[in-house]
Amino acid sequence: MSTDYTTYKELEKPIVFIGNPRSGTSVISEIVMRHKDIGFASKFQDKNAQNLKINYLRRILDNRFWRIQGQKKQLNNLGILNKFTFRTFENYNMWQEILGSDVDFRGEFLLNETADPETIYKVREYFQKIVSYQGRKRLAFKITGPSRLGYIHSIFPDAHFVRIHRKAVPTISSLLKSGFWERRGQKQLWWKGVYSVEEKKWAEAHKNDPVAMTAFQIKKVTDVTDFEIAKTRADVFDVQYGDFIQNPEGIIQGILDYTGLAHDKGCFSYFKKNKIYNRNKKDEEYFEAKDLETIRSIYSKENQYLASHS
Repeated sequence: MSTDYTTYKELEKPIVFIGNPRSGTSVISEIVMRHKDIGFASKFQDKNAQNLKINYLRRILDNRFWRIQGQKKQLNNLGILNKFTFRTFENYNMWQEILGSDVDFRGEFLLNETADPETIYKVREYFQKIVSYQGRKRLAFKITGPSRLGYIHSIFPDAHFVRIHRKAVPTISSLLKSGFWERRGQKQLWWKGVYSVEEKKWAEAHKNDPVAMTAFQIKKVTDVTDFEIAKTRADVFDVQYGDFIQNPEGIIQGILDYTGLAHDKGCFSYFKKNKIYNRNKKDEEYFEAKDLETIRSIYSKENQYLASHS
């Protein structure tokens, strides 16, 4: 089956946001995806993976006459209509529906895995319809946690990756307060496919220490992403969340410049209605000394990953 990457104009140089959970990927990607030229898979698509025509709804809500745009609830108050609006989403159910049972997109790192020609064709055709039905010119989407960068790069080899970084301590603290992480990653290794026998034994021994388990997994995501970037030589633009907090409009403009998107007031109107809160504090304000020692110990270890998994 053909994998002609020039077939769809809408899929040239797609923009892929990656980063650890609770690192600022949602707010930054959401602002950029308000751009009038960007098409994206919405929360509606995740619930109705087979119904691609749901994307025509965006033409009604967001057009040259009016722009009704939704957003993820952060610290700002949102109107009751927000949940009915068209907004970006991570869409793991959608990805799983496209890829089928042979690929565990939600739960695996997919390290050293690439898509076969048939899958490449299917995924690209699917996303082309999303962008086309929305009446847009270019694709963007977000992947949080394991970037699956090698796998994504095999489907979109000309992708622009925007990687969001946040300091480890506030990231770990924020993740520990998340309900989904309490159910999934505080006492077990949530994502699969990269851990050595020794690492699994370590995790079993520390399963009752949520700080250690969280720090260990977040560091692993970072290490694996570093490895995948080096291996694929993907085009990656690094953004520090702390810099975004200090200069949000400047960082967004930097992303637009990097990706070749024209200035669009639709992106910057976000700042007129929403405040960007600086919730970063000193490390000692997040954790007690014992927990900070645990985190720093995990992050100071030599990276054994490359030796055993490359």
